[in-house]
Amino acid sequence: MKQLILIFLFFSLSTFSQNFKKVDAVVINYPRFSKVEDLANQIEKDFSSDADKSRAAFFWLAKNIRYNLREFYNPTKRNYSFSYKSEEEKTEKIKSHIDNIVSETFRNQTGVCEEYAQSFKKICDLLKIEAEVIKGNARTSSDEIGKISNTSNHAWNAVKIDKKWIILDATWAAGYENNGKWIRSFNDYFYDIPVNKIFKTHYPEDTIWNIRFGRMSVQEFYNQPIYSNTFLTLNTDLISPTSGIINLKASEDIVLKFKNLDKNLLVFYTLKGMKNPLKPIITSEKNTTTLTIKNPKINTDLVLFINKEDALHFRISMQ
Repeated sequence: MKQLILIFLFFSLSTFSQNFKKVDAVVINYPRFSKVEDLANQIEKDFSSDADKSRAAFFWLAKNIRYNLREFYNPTKRNYSFSYKSEEEKTEKIKSHIDNIVSETFRNQTGVCEEYAQSFKKICDLLKIEAEVIKGNARTSSDEIGKISNTSNHAWNAVKIDKKWIILDATWAAGYENNGKWIRSFNDYFYDIPVNKIFKTHYPEDTIWNIRFGRMSVQEFYNQPIYSNTFLTLNTDLISPTSGIINLKASEDIVLKFKNLDKNLLVFYTLKGMKNPLKPIITSEKNTTTLTIKNPKINTDLVLFINKEDALHFRISMQ
């Protein structure tokens, strides 16, 4: 995935994932298995429900597979082509290729999003849990606001638990890049991503997942602000603007409105090139909070920080 996980640095526990403390406590003591079959066998031995098994697979991958920054920035093995004489041969060759990806991931303990996603599905296959790899797009930079990409740049998973599909992203749960180095930092938000928030960060190329989780157009996805899970894990909603591009006249200030924004949160902002963050003017009426930021007079990028973590990114366009 391009422009990796530079935004998503905030730790959180979703309501659903809090049920897995016992699972995590067991899996954290697992060895660094070099074969996917050994991990699957251990999970099968230790857990009985599909929910616990799925969580165990996700948690182990996020805690043990290191993101391969070298491969991310200088890809050497992303293209795969082959010939076949029948659909059966085609299926077998694809399966063999995926098995090789997973085997190499476990052997080297590294990978990019494709390796995380294919490895999770392989574990689920061995455990007889229905799971899928979802390919599509994710955004992490304000430069991507309003600019539709014609090619997918990310891969994640869906897994069916108790007849319900849930979305997870082991790559983004594993950590983040900081100054060219990979920082291991488990992020629980990306297991069972809330249905109403999936399309704020992930957009599938297969329309079936769009139908199942929200029906958003690709234009709407790319026109949104950039949401980090710092913001998404809060019990608040952005009321306006809903567009990631804020068009301003010379006489207008930037006005952001939120529902249920906790008054105890520390809120600051920066504009592109600004060294020190500034505090917006904050006013509240009932459950609506308004942030007012002085007109920057130039085209720029706006980053809103909440409790010292970046939360929302916008582009400012002067009219």
